[in-house]
Amino acid sequence: MQMVPYWKPHIPQNIMTTQGHIIIGTAGHIDHGKTSLVKVLTGVDTDRLKEEKERGITIELGFAPFTLPSGLRLGLVDVPGHERFIKNMVAGATGIDLVLLVIAADEGVMPQTREHLDICQLLGVKDGVIALTKTDMVDDEWLEMVTEDVRDYLSDTFLQDAPIVPISSMTGSGKEEMVAAIEVAAREIPGRTDKGIFRLPVDRVFTMKGFGTVVTGTLTSGNISTGEEILFLPGDVKTKLRGLQVHGESVSSSSAGTRTALNLQGIDKDEIQRGQTAVREGVLKPTLMLDAKVRLLPSAPRPLKNRERVRLHLYTAEIMTRVTILQGEVIQPGEEGVIQLRLEEPVVALPGDRFVIRSYSPMTTIGGGRLIDPLPRKHRRNRQPVIDQLIRLDEGDLRIKVLVYLEEAGEYGLESTNLSMRTGLEPVTLRELLEDMSEDGETVVVQTGDGTLAYSAVTFERIKDRLIKALEKFHQANPARAGIGREELRMRVARQLPDRPYRNLLAALQEQSLIDLDGDIVRIGSHEATLTPEQEVLARKVLGLLEKSQFSAPFLPEISDDFKTSQGDLKTVLNLMADRGDIVRIKDDYFVASQAHDILLKGVEEHFASNQEMALADFREIVSTTRKWMIPLLEYLDRTQVTMRKGDVRIKRGSRK
Repeated sequence: MQMVPYWKPHIPQNIMTTQGHIIIGTAGHIDHGKTSLVKVLTGVDTDRLKEEKERGITIELGFAPFTLPSGLRLGLVDVPGHERFIKNMVAGATGIDLVLLVIAADEGVMPQTREHLDICQLLGVKDGVIALTKTDMVDDEWLEMVTEDVRDYLSDTFLQDAPIVPISSMTGSGKEEMVAAIEVAAREIPGRTDKGIFRLPVDRVFTMKGFGTVVTGTLTSGNISTGEEILFLPGDVKTKLRGLQVHGESVSSSSAGTRTALNLQGIDKDEIQRGQTAVREGVLKPTLMLDAKVRLLPSAPRPLKNRERVRLHLYTAEIMTRVTILQGEVIQPGEEGVIQLRLEEPVVALPGDRFVIRSYSPMTTIGGGRLIDPLPRKHRRNRQPVIDQLIRLDEGDLRIKVLVYLEEAGEYGLESTNLSMRTGLEPVTLRELLEDMSEDGETVVVQTGDGTLAYSAVTFERIKDRLIKALEKFHQANPARAGIGREELRMRVARQLPDRPYRNLLAALQEQSLIDLDGDIVRIGSHEATLTPEQEVLARKVLGLLEKSQFSAPFLPEISDDFKTSQGDLKTVLNLMADRGDIVRIKDDYFVASQAHDILLKGVEEHFASNQEMALADFREIVSTTRKWMIPLLEYLDRTQVTMRKGDVRIKRGSRK
């Protein structure tokens, strides 16, 4: 049969082949010839399952490498057309660059044609080619009429200007035109970068003899290399990459936009399933809530109601979900709205990810959209500040997104891992952005033991001023104290902060040399404890007593009674005397004069010069005191690593005997 040339491609002679990796996916009604077309184009029969062969329909996703005449290599995803397998279709359609919409010439547009096209539009697919298949079964007049009907149907879609190419998988007629049309469309796809957070949503898991467990998926962002450790989330399954394949060929690395097979080390195939995502450890984490903008299809049978239970399709995962409508009570067909998705199972997601929602029963595609925040707080409905914030996140650039999240975090600050996931930026790129914003006075970035911590500059200044003023006030009232206890300070100025954010905040202030941390004591860096004139009088009296008593110095309660002063006030004076070197703390309530401490160390050193061991009787000769004071003195020597206990005697620390 003579084919009617409804579309004639213009193929530039110097067509570019450096756009990077491109994924093209089929879409269309059951039995319209998707799999047969893939076989004609690639030579690969993507129906691999026994049931698919027996029933003559595609059930699972199929994949085939496709090399164009220019040398550009594509990954071709073949999806099922039966309405029962729409979830598999969505899994395959997510992340494609081009759609190959397949419409049989003898039937025209059918129910799954419409649903598949809706799904592609909801997932943000922007380009494609229409294959008018089974042209060997119709005459020219019918073919022309069907072509006009298809063009009319597509007039308000992203495929309104896409080429319609008649083709017969039986005769091969139209193959050259189809390949040329795909070539031209592929040339218009923007190149992908290999930067970004590594993610590979799993769509197949199987075992290969001699290789072990293999998972496949479309590498949506970032890159990966053999030998790296990866994590499958949700589930926390950790493994190492034994090998990689792209288009059936072994490679050392793979980047965004490729159909990639991961050969895993030491993992059973039952430990991983479709819907999980391969990531690098410490970069992403699962979530049970998602903020999103959703659009209901004009063809949706009814409005979307608040608290309605739907099926969320996100990459290769399907999760039952409750929809919380954040503004208003319902979303009408054809309208948009801001929602919070509350999931019954965790997923891994990033902002900007596209999703589809289908009604619980009957299972019909009703809408979809894009994610705004993958780690949101639980929102109350009809709160204008919440709506305004989500609009800023949805419409703002990366700097605005960072500021929105930091303003929301307030005095808690945000760790870089959280910000990385909520902005979709890989850690290195995020750090560079935070540093730029810090130089511009928008953020404050500090390094803590847990990594990078960021604050809004306005928030940080506010709490910094409050803390510094509280410390200044404390130092004025307590000049003899080295500083205030960490918890006491929190109760005064940061009662609302849990322990970890509070410690992070103090670490941030210390990083900027605004405060000093000495164990649990906090002080302004420039503060030096001083005694009042009255305390200095007491200090001289105490020092005279300790010098006279040497190693038999009275314990703190006894000194308190002798000088008629409270133990708390006395402890403040003793601690400051110890800090400036007048006395030495042997234990919490026992101090000796510094000159006595020197005599102690000299006597012990002289003893070990001629002896390998020091018995209790030997030590009594050195200190000339009773067991009441000898025991804490010996424990002090052990604690300060001058001596070491060995049975009933002491030996010099470091001695081999």
